[in-house]
Amino acid sequence: MATFSHRPTMHEAPTRHFDIAIIGGGFAGVYCAQQVLKKLRGIKSMRVGIIASENHMVFQPMLPEVVGGSLSPQHVVNPIRMICEEADVLKASVTSLDLENRIMTLDGGRFTPNVTVTFDHLMLSPGAGVDLSRIPGMSEHAYLMRTVGDAMKLRAAIISRMEEANLITKHQQRKEMLSFVVVGGGYSGVETAGQIQDLIAGVLRYYDNIRADEPSVTLVHSGERLLSMLGPGLGDYTRRCLEKMGVNLIFNKRVRAVTARTVQLNDGSTIISNLVVCTVGNAPHPILQALGAAGAVPLERGKVVVDPTGQVKGVEKVWAAGDCAAFPKADGGFCPETAQFAMRQGAIIGTNIVACIQGKPLKPFKFTGLGELATIGHRKAVAMVFGLRFSGLLAWFMWRSIYLMKLPGMDRKLRVMAEWTFEMFFPRDINLLTPSFSSPLGEMHLEKGDSLFRSGEPAQSLYAVKKGCVEITDANGHLVKAAVAGEHFGERALLGDGIWRFDATAKEPSELVAIDGGTFKTLVKSIGSLDSLFRATAQQYHLPEEIQQTVAAMSETTRLSIAADVMTKSVTSLQAGQTVQDAIAEFQAHPHSTYPVTEDGKVIGLLRRSIAYDWLKNHGLTSQDLLKDLPLTKPFCVRSDMPVPELVQTLMRTGVSKAIVVDPDYRLLGIVTVFDLLKGGQESVPPVAPVILPELAISPR
Repeated sequence: MATFSHRPTMHEAPTRHFDIAIIGGGFAGVYCAQQVLKKLRGIKSMRVGIIASENHMVFQPMLPEVVGGSLSPQHVVNPIRMICEEADVLKASVTSLDLENRIMTLDGGRFTPNVTVTFDHLMLSPGAGVDLSRIPGMSEHAYLMRTVGDAMKLRAAIISRMEEANLITKHQQRKEMLSFVVVGGGYSGVETAGQIQDLIAGVLRYYDNIRADEPSVTLVHSGERLLSMLGPGLGDYTRRCLEKMGVNLIFNKRVRAVTARTVQLNDGSTIISNLVVCTVGNAPHPILQALGAAGAVPLERGKVVVDPTGQVKGVEKVWAAGDCAAFPKADGGFCPETAQFAMRQGAIIGTNIVACIQGKPLKPFKFTGLGELATIGHRKAVAMVFGLRFSGLLAWFMWRSIYLMKLPGMDRKLRVMAEWTFEMFFPRDINLLTPSFSSPLGEMHLEKGDSLFRSGEPAQSLYAVKKGCVEITDANGHLVKAAVAGEHFGERALLGDGIWRFDATAKEPSELVAIDGGTFKTLVKSIGSLDSLFRATAQQYHLPEEIQQTVAAMSETTRLSIAADVMTKSVTSLQAGQTVQDAIAEFQAHPHSTYPVTEDGKVIGLLRRSIAYDWLKNHGLTSQDLLKDLPLTKPFCVRSDMPVPELVQTLMRTGVSKAIVVDPDYRLLGIVTVFDLLKGGQESVPPVAPVILPELAISPR
């Protein structure tokens, strides 16, 4: 059995049985269901089920028009229940699939128990998956073009950038905000780039503060020619049309990394952009990966290998079509991943499933393709139909006519036709009507040298470092903190006035998790321990003037001293070879909260009394365990010749109240606390210049 995830439930799983189960609500799945229902009409005993992650079928060739504002989102989707009325439609995800025992488990959502489905025939058409992980930062920052939700989100993002840029007074900032990059020179990439350019050109006159030369659309393609499947002639025509519209084209280059503000190419060049659209990155669907790994179905390059009839090779009563299948073409090779092939594959499989049930011969797939069409934007398109090539306005009219006929449902045909007609006479809709589904958590990728935020900018998030290193520096360029994996920063601004007082820059390629500021404040208010924790760690981020003020409040004698002059030399320490019982005796004789632990005279850690007592509770009051076996705290050590102003900065920037003073060999010399620095009295003196914090001061062995 191939299993993808499991969510335990307290309820008994409901069960259903289908004579024919179809996984996927795209072209292949829906047309298979329609053909089966047509062939079995009047046979009440046969049950057909469609399992899809959405309750609608998306007419994907028209998604770029949603981005460009030529079509409303609801007009490019069809409810599966309405176009397959006699089928049982289940909106759910398949979590496990056992082909041998003909059973699958479905997850319908947070509030429903898992559903068990048994079946006789199974049609696999879940489509392709998405894998952007090969390009650092792409999955965190890029917009996709696969669903109607993706198209709506992208269109809203473009209009939102226009609205924000209209508020900015600096020309360069507007150019950076209005730089849009589309990755991929196939059908989706070309059509999306053209529609974005058309949208910008159509609405620019409504934004008084945005100049015509500020918005830009850049298409990055790894090949030498756009739409290579249409031949060099139409590919070159597409290039000329896009360039004339104002789209910047980059050929023979790949995206190496994406950050919040840049797109970095494999030749070392960088494009400043705040919005990236990715139309590449197809990957095997998780269902197929699990089945292939279990040996249940044969895979070739992540696709299910099928016979010309659509039946999976070597597996009875299991069929596959669409983007997930290596479907043989009648004239050789495999079928391309286009709608015209998917719908016909689904139809022939529907016919063959019924034939199999009735004991009739199966029919092979004979369709070789009618042609290819792609719209470029600005009422231009390219087409190759029955071997003939068309371009320009005629191809654009053909594109609209052909896809209008293929659009399922008469009501959708009429709505789209009316909307296209209105679009010819009226301006594009620029309403920003997108509901907010923002997640309180977001992941981001930074390349070396990338700026996360600058002093004076509004603080929006708390950041946690998953990988890499981010350096926090003050106005003087001095290092405040180098946040590495497992550490966080940003709490001071969020707990204060909401303004960054420092600069944050990636020291190396880094992965971060951003926690929304609103969510952070809610948690801090709700959980007292978190409030105490973050207020304590916020003390590490002291401004230069705050450090100068503390130093200036000290007596002149103290300011001119070094650590050895102000430290407490008589320190109660423990030996690593002593037992916990020995330590308890020292606690009683010399009560302190923390004790340095040494081995051969060198400091190896700190033992807190609370840790020792917890150890005794868990290991017994007669514990003879050695102190070096306990979870010692990492000591904070400073050198004995450190000047007091530098020592103050070190203590304030690290958020500790005491430091162990050691010699170059890390032998214990004494201990210094904030109270040792202040006990010499206070006086009013001119501020002391800030000092650079050396690496030695914060690097205990």
